Amino acid sequence: MSDIFNFNQNLVPYTRYQGRDYYRIQGMEKLIIGGRHLFFAASADTSKNFDRSGIQLEEGEWLATGTFRNSLYVEPIAQLSSIRGLSVLVEFEGVIRFKMMRATRNGGTQVIKEVVLQSSERAQHVLNIGSPTDLPEGSRLFWHIDALNIGVTIYDVSYVTMALPNSECRLAVLLRTFGRTTDVKAILRRFVDAARQDRFYASLLSHVNFWVLDTTAGSETQYVEDWQKELNLRVLVGPNLGGGGNAGHLLKLFSDACDASKTPPTEVLMLDDDLSLSMESLARYFMFCAYRTQDIVCSLPVLMKSRPAVVWEDGGFWGRLNDFQAGAGFNRKRNLFPFLLKHGRQLDSFGPLDDFCALNTCEYSTFIFFGMPMRVFQKIGYPACFFLRGDDIEYSLRAYDAGVPMITNPNLAAWHEPAHSYGQEYMAILHGVIINLTYSDSDVDFYVRFFEERMHEHLSIDDLSGLDVYKRVLAELLDPQSKVLTENFQSHYIPVLKELGAIKAIKIPDVDKDALERRAAETGALIVPFVYPGYHKHTGTSRSIVVVNHGARSYREIQAPKPGMRTAVLCEYANLLGQLSENFAEIRARWQQRLATTSAPKFWESIRDRYVTDTREIYCEAAVALENFDSVEDAFLGYDKGGEAYKGDQKQKKQSGKRQGNFIKAVQKYVSPVKPQTPVVMEAASVISKAAGGGFESLPADFDPAVYLHINDDVKAAGLDPRKHYLLYGMKEGRKYKI
Repeated sequence: MSDIFNFNQNLVPYTRYQGRDYYRIQGMEKLIIGGRHLFFAASADTSKNFDRSGIQLEEGEWLATGTFRNSLYVEPIAQLSSIRGLSVLVEFEGVIRFKMMRATRNGGTQVIKEVVLQSSERAQHVLNIGSPTDLPEGSRLFWHIDALNIGVTIYDVSYVTMALPNSECRLAVLLRTFGRTTDVKAILRRFVDAARQDRFYASLLSHVNFWVLDTTAGSETQYVEDWQKELNLRVLVGPNLGGGGNAGHLLKLFSDACDASKTPPTEVLMLDDDLSLSMESLARYFMFCAYRTQDIVCSLPVLMKSRPAVVWEDGGFWGRLNDFQAGAGFNRKRNLFPFLLKHGRQLDSFGPLDDFCALNTCEYSTFIFFGMPMRVFQKIGYPACFFLRGDDIEYSLRAYDAGVPMITNPNLAAWHEPAHSYGQEYMAILHGVIINLTYSDSDVDFYVRFFEERMHEHLSIDDLSGLDVYKRVLAELLDPQSKVLTENFQSHYIPVLKELGAIKAIKIPDVDKDALERRAAETGALIVPFVYPGYHKHTGTSRSIVVVNHGARSYREIQAPKPGMRTAVLCEYANLLGQLSENFAEIRARWQQRLATTSAPKFWESIRDRYVTDTREIYCEAAVALENFDSVEDAFLGYDKGGEAYKGDQKQKKQSGKRQGNFIKAVQKYVSPVKPQTPVVMEAASVISKAAGGGFESLPADFDPAVYLHINDDVKAAGLDPRKHYLLYGMKEGRKYKI
């Protein structure tokens, strides 16, 4: 009987060299985001990029990877993997000088291997580096290539190992979205496009299942692209329960399917819906999991989309190591905002790269990229039902308290744009207080002081709209009938966010922002942040007061309040603070109990059952498996383990249908049937299956290799096999094969 999930049953070697199998653990990152200096270093007159035919260098030109995205940071491998033999594979043509380099923080750079390689045709060479544990602690590896003759081509440079990976590694990638269907599809499409260009990526995707919960109205008609068939992909639609609620709902449906499976995923990775993540980062994470020797939570450095060379966070600590509370440290007294590691670090030069060399352990990891073994998920359970903001913080702290280590892996990276608004600040503070009532020993004086300081800051600039955010938080904390952390939790947030979103601000382009702030300073206007504006004594001397939301690039001028309004707001605010102080023990106990209840399996079972008629599967596709092949190369050539052309495509298609039927049976109790006008795609097809299904027998009867090379001179110049190229690329690209 076939299984619910579709996973390849073994990891095939990346290549065979001198009779030995090698597995790729890190290739070249070629998806250029932001500055090219984050990916490659090169001679001044070399601005070329890699394509399917490699990169061509002229005599005297050089190429190197002493960069953020193409260095190999050794510590995650040395401390957390079973790899004890590390090598570098060079695939080239021409005459090159290859240098293997090593850098450490404050230790300079050294050449650890150097060799001159020569070949008149495309060739491979494997250079042994040794055990990662024998390298100095905190090492960063990279390579440098000099072209020593005309017409050098570099096809591939990858870090490889002969160590056998865990063949049982099976990864599920979970995405949930509201309003970002296009972004989710772009993430998935990027993986497919990369797999079409790189046989290793295509092989690896057979070990990955993608699950999407799309709560966007009208999304039922959006998942109809042919390229989706090249992924093991399931798409569900359902009600919008916010980022945290959608995460819990999706995890529950996913967990139910795992319980019904004989071969469930061994790893689960949650991704945000608007991140930029390359296939190379996904591949590096998968191989890290395949060699990992202990259960951990893994995240990555997150950079800003708007400023691609600036780090937003590299993990962090919740309420520690910052100065809101005097003497704060690693104790049980926490303030209400995280300390983000490497926040604001500029990567405009190569100097800061070695700041990532040490293994980075933390206690807070963002849901932008949150990976863990299924054993860890089963141990720590489901996220709390926060609509937005704080769900990843609480989940991280729960993992920390359960003794699960948490790291960020600098060999991975993603780009994301932080968002800030009054609504998000409302949720951040409300949820931060609720989290601290469980995970912090701070007493009532801490909370009263925090809210008093916010009151003084906003009243000093007459910002009653900003103060209203904190007044709402206090009122919600005091309300025993609050819907927050209940089965109706989302019904609380939507009207509040709508009201706070009505606060008007003016967006100003970046090109005009500096001029505006310069003129404001010249004319005596006061410009302050819209949250945490600071206390200002002499605002009466300011011509005007403007609050700025730098993340949204928006400005709002503060209007003088009507007579008596300041006093009324102050009295109401003080009354709420008095109630907080008087009833603190009861308030703490209530929110502790709610937090525990809404992160338990029974709560998410009730959410699943509550929305059973609103949740349904709209797409289920199982791509072809590759377990019939000895290597990635054989899979693309179309030969099975016996050296014969593979004949299993029809069998695979039948198994795909059975597998999908099992999936539907497993979740039919919790999702409604597919509507007739939104059919589930049943056909199992992919570029790999077309290329591998019948070897070269799949070529057109009148295909002539010589003619194909004559018409497509770029294929000829690259020295590629015309039959293989047509099956893998030419057919999709619509290339001609006859005159």
